[in-house]
Amino acid sequence: MKLTVIDEVISTNEVVKEALREGKAEGLVVRARRQSGGYGRQGRGWDSPEGGLYMSLLLRPDVAGSGLATLSLVAGLSVQRALAAMADPSVEDGIQLKWPNDVVYMPADCERADEYRKLCGISLESCGGGVCVGIGVNVFPPDVERPIEGRNIPEYLADLMMDPASSPAHPVTVRAAIEALDESEQAARREELITDVQREVLARVLVNYGRWRELGFQPSLATYEAVSFLDGRPLRIETIGGATTVEGVGAGVDERGRLLVRTADGVVPVASGEAHVVPLP
Repeated sequence: MKLTVIDEVISTNEVVKEALREGKAEGLVVRARRQSGGYGRQGRGWDSPEGGLYMSLLLRPDVAGSGLATLSLVAGLSVQRALAAMADPSVEDGIQLKWPNDVVYMPADCERADEYRKLCGISLESCGGGVCVGIGVNVFPPDVERPIEGRNIPEYLADLMMDPASSPAHPVTVRAAIEALDESEQAARREELITDVQREVLARVLVNYGRWRELGFQPSLATYEAVSFLDGRPLRIETIGGATTVEGVGAGVDERGRLLVRTADGVVPVASGEAHVVPLP
């Protein structure tokens, strides 16, 4: 992989898509410390102040048709495994995948399933004979509080990691430990952690991408379902315009990466749309 790090850019996705159009080879990774026009799935804006991991990968998989759709799930699973590995074991089980590839966090004491928090968003776009994979991870909260866009509040990885220097009896989060440092040290420590997240995510993506190219999605299916947030939850599928197309209960995913929804008329495979959890009364 060839990594390029930029202080600020409109969108790392746009940089990678331009490289795809120019015929650049697979393996380019573009990371930015800030984005002024970042976006996620279905073109939704992704607030990108300093403190997050924002990067895009240029891939040219030799897979076509329905098989290509499962790359989205493989990318999501790769990031989920990376973030869960870095988080404290006490919260690891709460880091899950919301189909197709959002990494979310459900606190153990949360009573409403629709109040999960978003750790990471991922987008895939076909362009120039290849694929741009955009990844945005919330690592630290922004210095200045910003209005929340969308339905879910963000979660930050630094709040789910414990400082190894703190005692088990009095654990301190990584975020709190860094904020206790002199201001001159804080920026360097934040950058160090974001770089660690970048390395862990890229390592997982590369391994799983290689396996997916060789063997397809089937070997990853059970692992994906084990961390699926929607399994067993009442939900509805909406179009980008907000129209409901399916209502039922999450029942896993199939080998083609489709979400399975159990309805009154049987199990319905869903290939596209936005899944929304329906809170129980």
